[in-house]
Amino acid sequence: MSGGASKAREAVRPRVDPSLVEEIKRIEEKWQARWREARLFEADPDPGRPKFFVTFPYPYVNAYPHLGGAFTILRVDVTARYKRMRGYNVLFAQGWHATGSPIVAAALRLREGDEKIIRALREMGVSDEEIPKFRDPTYWVYFFSKGWRRDLERYGMSIDWRREFFTTKLNPYYSKFIEWQYLKLREKGLVGKGEHPVVWCPKEQKVVGDHDRPDEYAGISPEEAVIIKFRGEDGLVYPALTYRPETVFGVTNLWVHPEAEYLIAEVDGEDWVLNEYMAGELADQKHEVRVKGRVSGRSLLGRMARNPVTGELVPVLPASFVDPELGTGVVMSVPAHAPFDYVALRDLKERPEALGAYGLSAELVRGIEPKPLIRVEGYSEVPARDAVERRGVRSQEEREKLEEATKEIYAKEYHTGVLTEAAGRWAGRRVSEAKDEITEWLVGEGAAVKVYTLPRPVYCRCGARTHVKIVSDQWFLLYSKPEWKKLAHEAIDSMRFYPEEIRGEFHRLVDWYRDWAFTHKGELGTPLPWDPEWVIESLSDSTIYMAYYTLAKYLQHPEVYGIKPEQLKPEVFDYVLLGKGDPVEVSRRTGIPVELLKAMREEFTYWYPVDLRISGKDLIPNHLVFFIFHHVAIFPREHWPRGIGVNGWILVGGERMSKSKGNFILLRQALDWWGADATRWAEILAGADPGLDDANFEAAVADKAVEDLLGWIRFARENYGKGRTERLSVDDWFESVLERTIKEVTEHMERLEYKTALVKAFYDLQAQYRWYLRRAGSPHRDALKRFVEAVTLMIAPFAPHTAEEAWEAIGKKGFASVAPWPVADESKIRPEVERAEEIVRSVLDDAREVLRFAKNARRLRVVVAEEWKYRLLTLIAEKRRSGAPLRDAVREAIESLPPSERRRAGRLVPLITRFPEVLSRLVDRSLEEKALREAAGFLSRELKVEVVVEREEESDAPKKSQALPGKPALYAE
Repeated sequence: MSGGASKAREAVRPRVDPSLVEEIKRIEEKWQARWREARLFEADPDPGRPKFFVTFPYPYVNAYPHLGGAFTILRVDVTARYKRMRGYNVLFAQGWHATGSPIVAAALRLREGDEKIIRALREMGVSDEEIPKFRDPTYWVYFFSKGWRRDLERYGMSIDWRREFFTTKLNPYYSKFIEWQYLKLREKGLVGKGEHPVVWCPKEQKVVGDHDRPDEYAGISPEEAVIIKFRGEDGLVYPALTYRPETVFGVTNLWVHPEAEYLIAEVDGEDWVLNEYMAGELADQKHEVRVKGRVSGRSLLGRMARNPVTGELVPVLPASFVDPELGTGVVMSVPAHAPFDYVALRDLKERPEALGAYGLSAELVRGIEPKPLIRVEGYSEVPARDAVERRGVRSQEEREKLEEATKEIYAKEYHTGVLTEAAGRWAGRRVSEAKDEITEWLVGEGAAVKVYTLPRPVYCRCGARTHVKIVSDQWFLLYSKPEWKKLAHEAIDSMRFYPEEIRGEFHRLVDWYRDWAFTHKGELGTPLPWDPEWVIESLSDSTIYMAYYTLAKYLQHPEVYGIKPEQLKPEVFDYVLLGKGDPVEVSRRTGIPVELLKAMREEFTYWYPVDLRISGKDLIPNHLVFFIFHHVAIFPREHWPRGIGVNGWILVGGERMSKSKGNFILLRQALDWWGADATRWAEILAGADPGLDDANFEAAVADKAVEDLLGWIRFARENYGKGRTERLSVDDWFESVLERTIKEVTEHMERLEYKTALVKAFYDLQAQYRWYLRRAGSPHRDALKRFVEAVTLMIAPFAPHTAEEAWEAIGKKGFASVAPWPVADESKIRPEVERAEEIVRSVLDDAREVLRFAKNARRLRVVVAEEWKYRLLTLIAEKRRSGAPLRDAVREAIESLPPSERRRAGRLVPLITRFPEVLSRLVDRSLEEKALREAAGFLSRELKVEVVVEREEESDAPKKSQALPGKPALYAE
């Protein structure tokens, strides 16, 4: 292990006292057993209660859960627990995904003796004796689905486990459901068979969907490009792949990588120079390809080829920026409009010795100049030069800057660029309008061919690099259909999104999707009912399975309900899920009792639609869009999804989890190190508000959480029911803070802003309680009881075992997990009382500063401002609330005064400008004075001097005129 990895691994290790962890784990085991005994989270229809159905994408069971998946499902559990406490009948079910190639590929690699797979299994705690069993793909499914369930139970997930299931034909009940879904899609004309480009694995000979790739390659799809043929004087064709065929008019030369090896291949009867990758891609796109030999890039340098549109001969030159594995490996150079080309040409001109190293003369490039082709507002006639010089690019090796410049130029030129006279008959046309016409003309002239390719390398889970293949016998979901897209857009418009800003991305993706290959061969999954040699791929069988959760209680338990897979004919699902057909006739044809069919129908209609689906951001471009597409295709409008929440990934110590970095943490490791509640706590504090930003898990936060949570149980047990009975005015302040916090935390919970809610409910409120103790000396009994109860209940969704223990410790019956969520008593929320207390706090802080310079002072005079100043600041505050800048608000307020008062008011301008916070602390003078007089004893104790509160008009203190509302003048003597 490297030093860096060793350091990272050490940084994620727990440092908390192990005995404390054992104590918190005993508490967790106790409450998990009680939940199971009470069957607390089993949810059945209850027409007398509102329902809430929340789901998490079922995980792929080829490994144990790590902190990443645990982070997202925790947000689901927090939602479920919160909604139960708000009175909802909550369904939170969980299944396991096994469809697709990853498990099959891993089992195959194990059979081949792959050490990486063996090592990965060992690292997860699988014994050497058990590893051979993983050669069978089905063993992975059974083994890891059990492991996931055990880990999630330990994690405190409030799941109805009666509805657990896994996918593939290993579960014939689920397969019958998937078969029905695809029969419905075919019936609606949303399935087709034809010729389409797909991402293809040449090693495994199969379509590669997102789930068949490592995560970093998800969402990358075939794109249309153009290969332009430059015919060499040597009889070879130099094919250059481009996404900008309109720029062929500005080509000055061709680039190859001098150290690369190229093929000479006969492509459709012509001898082409290209890389091996493109030769394979073209062959899979119905081109005739025959490899004839190989040639080095170095040997191609200096050769001349003809630009097919200008007729000019252009040289083949060396460029290190060329990736010989991208495109054809041959690049056409347009230095006026392509930053990489501009810099590479400049490099050769400035360092002619680079040409000499290949036996080429500097004369070859001396006369080459950029050929302007596109006019763009805000740029010179050579936009690439502008973008390069603005970034100070020194050479073609500065790839990051050049990539940035390229994106800038390409976007500007495509959307706003206008072609010049160099483009011939397209002169004066916008690039965006002329591009397709130019492409068709080039193809028609035999100067180009259209191809599909991937914008960057994409790898299959088997390790092979994929390419684009045109298939003609593949089954496709016709996402390109306008009427299907229209329904999907309507669903998106009707849904809630957390955060709201992702709504537009869903609209964009619905428009972007074309037809989707939904069948594979040689994988786990459900066979296509009308063409069983094909298996429905992993994303495509994961679109409406939330409906299956409502039925899994019946279907996955034949020992209870007696349903057999062969009884699940399509008419069963038609009735249960769509309400079509006569249940008596369905019962007669299937043998399922009428009462059972009606019960399943009632179960579905009670729970559906899905109220909220929470997912990681990586599933936005595929699964979540498909989730919408398929629901609108299958179900009536009232059963369309109601909401989607997304979150970023989890970082550990500020970095993406990686075994090589030593910061990869399995959920079961975290549960061993910190227990469930501290792990949950640290994951929430890592950043569990909705959004696309990644959260950052810190081991130190989990360490402290163990102490904080045990400390709360101890505090609740030792303090509940204690306190004084006589009231102080500061009790009004604490009650206001407490009730306002309850109100604000509830609002945050409703918006899924869980980190913000937890910080306010626990840490902020405890800080306020500590201040309350300082002010009051001891708490009021009723306020303390309300504080303990409210905090315990507000942390219950986050740290449920801790909440249960504290709830029991204070003598409460039943479970905190289903106790009513605290409701704020808004009659006790008094903002003016809270502002008055803020004045007391500020006086304490300011007084400490004053006394720092008056070390021998024995008395502090606190001077409350005159009444007219309160009227003035009230005017200013009103104008600020109307949107006026502070300076304007002050000026307008003073101008509204009678002339006789303006002079003295003007003297306050510097003070108000210096201390604008007084506007937010503004209260009636009488309330401020009362708060300060009642706090005088407290201030005296804190400051160790006598504190006297005076009115400005009655005081003789120096500088008393500097008193402002919310900021009394202070004088030490």
